[in-house]
Amino acid sequence: MPRKSDIAEMKAKLAKYDERKRDTEKALSKIETSRKELVAKIAAEERKERTHNLCEVGGLVYKYFGENLTGEQFKEILDMLFKINGVQEFVNAEKDKRALAEIARVENITSGIDESDDKEENVKSELSGYCGSGRFSA
Repeated sequence: MPRKSDIAEMKAKLAKYDERKRDTEKALSKIETSRKELVAKIAAEERKERTHNLCEVGGLVYKYFGENLTGEQFKEILDMLFKINGVQEFVNAEKDKRALAEIARVENITSGIDESDDKEENVKSELSGYCGSGRFSA
């Protein structure tokens, strides 16, 4: 049978463990809150980036086809373009090229070397000929 002093020591040790547990739970709660805030910020930035991209693409559509173009009219134009020999192959090759570039970019990020972002942004600006929120027509 344990002595009373052993029980008192064990109770004191248990109290210290309980206090450490509470402190750890508080710290974990703060980390979880910070994590949730960061996830929300990332989602907001991704939405912002996607919206910017959609505006750029829409600006190019308006530039080349006019601002009075509806979504259905643009779809009809694309359907006709894709019927032209070689157009679908070109589009597929471009999609493949972009997919490979994205894979390489992600691999560079994970290895700590990310020089492709700057090059990719410059290429996007040069190819689109449109950067900004204003509209213009051809």
